[in-house]
Amino acid sequence: MDWHAKVEPIYTAANTTTAYQLNWSLSIFGKVDLPDQAVWLGELQVATEVDGVRLLSVNVRSENTLQFLVSTRPVSSPSEIVRSVKGRLQYLIRDSIPNAFRRNYHIQSTGEANSSVLGQYVAGQAEKHPLADDGVQARFQALQFHDEAVDLSKPTIGTYGQFLNSLQIVVENTENWHEVREHHLQRVRDVIVRACEKKQWRLSRIGLVSDHIHVLLGAGVTEAPQSVALSLMNNVAFVYDMKRILKFSCYVGTFGGYDRGAVRKHEQRVAGSAGASPEPRPKEEE
Repeated sequence: MDWHAKVEPIYTAANTTTAYQLNWSLSIFGKVDLPDQAVWLGELQVATEVDGVRLLSVNVRSENTLQFLVSTRPVSSPSEIVRSVKGRLQYLIRDSIPNAFRRNYHIQSTGEANSSVLGQYVAGQAEKHPLADDGVQARFQALQFHDEAVDLSKPTIGTYGQFLNSLQIVVENTENWHEVREHHLQRVRDVIVRACEKKQWRLSRIGLVSDHIHVLLGAGVTEAPQSVALSLMNNVAFVYDMKRILKFSCYVGTFGGYDRGAVRKHEQRVAGSAGASPEPRPKEEE
């Protein structure tokens, strides 16, 4: 049973610190040829910043197709990113083109590593954090989760566009506590699997070690990274009767079929904002 059916969540946006690195490639499509970016780019950067969406680069793919590389805060879902960029740009060019854009869009998550590299990294967590007892180490090896049918490099087709919301989530036990009990570890793995099934998240991997957990999953277009991470944290706490088993912090990052370097090869950098984010994002320590 899901944790929120009975009790209030322990981990919330108000009390949990989220470290993050969230980048997205967004393409929007005009009904007609769009004005030159020199007309609107500076104002658009300022306007979307209010929404927690920072424009890192823009590429004019054709007269009516714009591709943006953006950085966001963890409260922004892919659908909100689309709404921010498209809606605010429409407002800026409303006098010349009152109804500039088609309804369709393409947004996909990207990161420092692509899905293949990150999958290998999470798959190797048990070996990266070996335990002295060979029997316990073998237990952890057996408890790793991988669904080969889930491909987090491929976008999903939604109502009005294609999207990819692939997330890496890392949570850590509190007070350097190590869990080695097989029954509890199995329950933690199972509750993550069931939570993803209930939420219709595409779960690819669980990297389970004694003091922290890595999860790779694909969420929906309307789901913000922070809300996904908090949901998983509270589900893990449910295994321990809603005790504060995890630190009040987590890491969430985006990834996809291409890393940021591959995306940037085809884009024109926006002057003055190269590589910046709406606010500093601590890197994952693992």
